Amino acid sequence: MDEYVIVIETGYRRAAATHTITFTDPMPQAEATALLLELMEGGHEELLPPRADTMVLEVSPTEFLRVQELVGGSVVMDRVTLARRH
Repeated sequence: MDEYVIVIETGYRRAAATHTITFTDPMPQAEATALLLELMEGGHEELLPPRADTMVLEVSPTEFLRVQELVGGSVVMDRVTLARRH
């Protein structure tokens, strides 16, 4: 049976090395897909800390971006990806 993980990249900013990368334990596809959707809806703050005034952009059925425009035009981006483990 295939296993899947959710990769969570948070805090990307232009010209800054302040981002973090974490991932879940491997799980079945149905569980991973449900978790991805819950994260997209703002659930699981322990995995994807909340940010005020964000826009969620669904890139594909297995990936979304969350972007936040800060005062002065600076942008912070988070990326969440469902990936099959090989």
